[in-house]
Amino acid sequence: MNRFIGNCVNYYNHQFRNKVFRERNIMHAIINGRIVLSDKILDGCVLLFDRKITGIVSRETLDAAWQNTKCWQGKPLTLTDAQGAYVSPGFINLHIHGCAGADTMDAGGDTLAVMSRFLVQTGVTAFLPTTMTCEMPAIYKALECVREKMTVITRRRDEKHEPLLAAQDSQKRALAANINTDKRLSEPADTDQSDDVQAGSDRCLLSGAKVLGAYLEGPFISLACKGAQKEEFIVKADFALIKNFADVIQVVVLAPETLEQTEKVEDFIAQCREHNIIVSLGHSAVDYDMALQAIEEGASHVTHLCNAMTGLHHRKPGLVGAALDSSVMCELIADNLHVHPAVQRIVYRAKGAAGIELITDSMRACGMPDGVSELGGQNVYVKNGAARLEDGTIAGSVVTLNRAMKFFRENTGATVPEVVRMVTENPAQELGLFEKIGSLSPGAAADIVIFDEDFTILRTYVDGCEVYKKSAIR
Repeated sequence: MNRFIGNCVNYYNHQFRNKVFRERNIMHAIINGRIVLSDKILDGCVLLFDRKITGIVSRETLDAAWQNTKCWQGKPLTLTDAQGAYVSPGFINLHIHGCAGADTMDAGGDTLAVMSRFLVQTGVTAFLPTTMTCEMPAIYKALECVREKMTVITRRRDEKHEPLLAAQDSQKRALAANINTDKRLSEPADTDQSDDVQAGSDRCLLSGAKVLGAYLEGPFISLACKGAQKEEFIVKADFALIKNFADVIQVVVLAPETLEQTEKVEDFIAQCREHNIIVSLGHSAVDYDMALQAIEEGASHVTHLCNAMTGLHHRKPGLVGAALDSSVMCELIADNLHVHPAVQRIVYRAKGAAGIELITDSMRACGMPDGVSELGGQNVYVKNGAARLEDGTIAGSVVTLNRAMKFFRENTGATVPEVVRMVTENPAQELGLFEKIGSLSPGAAADIVIFDEDFTILRTYVDGCEVYKKSAIR
């Protein structure tokens, strides 16, 4: 079975590489779509792109070019009819352990490729593979696997400011050596040769959704709020343990109360910020005051709000209260199991569209039939959309991001642009990548999704290359 999966992944990678080079000199136009921007929907307009977004023009302008030359800016023009569906930036899943039978902690083989190929079917064009609380060698192995598959544009420089490139062979290393790989993004190269490099290294490491780095959910968490994490591998936060992977880790979860001394919390957060790592409060029994203090020191994110943390009590606001009473970005698992629809409405009213990121926190059973699965070395029992350990503890989710978006909109009345913002602009801004992904602005990567009113994904593009198509759309 593993060999069969590997052969399928290799086939898709080969086809994807061929498609990238075949389509790079073609201009695409999506017509008859409802183009979703951060604050509105454009009707009667056309989205133009090659490997990057070219712009949005009127239908009349497009029709004139089509009738005259069937070209745009000297490139052959191909049309896609969205048939009234929504057209938006590709979704970003900031927190996902696994799907389609694969898990980040498998750390090898075709794990990330399997996840990448599945995710584009759900509208996700970029993601952060998420680790579990395990032995540090196992976590390092998973992080090394992520490093090998990271998109070049998201890489940081190390302490000596040398590019950290992880192409899979010496030829890719040689091609990529001239790219400025600062994590917070180099400008696009101007030469055709550089475009070849981008196509050969940036875009073809995986044939589906891009890997933007890693999300470290353990082991710096609280025993009292460990959730489905294994307690024997929980350790106190120490930046020295993760320093060698500062180029890979985008988000690290911290239970600040476990460090006991305020100075240690401040030092850990400061070192993470120095290396552009987002510190997220989560899996924590911290009280309101200490949570706010950590936020003041630079913790800017909260992991799956309401789950595995001190809740909102009228005399003890807890971490939930601190999250709602501050400017931190809050993740939300909107599968109607982790967070009640009424609480989703409360969070939406308190934080607004700018303060929420919808995530899945999904495990390997996502996209698979009900039955027995695995998470962090523990058996997980999946039934009717719920994944639980043997003792009943919720063990991640099996929801897909497009379904979570549908649920959240139904539960809260949020607009389509607001819901799309929660999985595009918000995570892209937080990661420092908004100039490159998460929008339909000219010059951004052509990561695009077409979806209907039910948030069913009809078509997905990564860097302008079609990577998923539902048969219902022409």
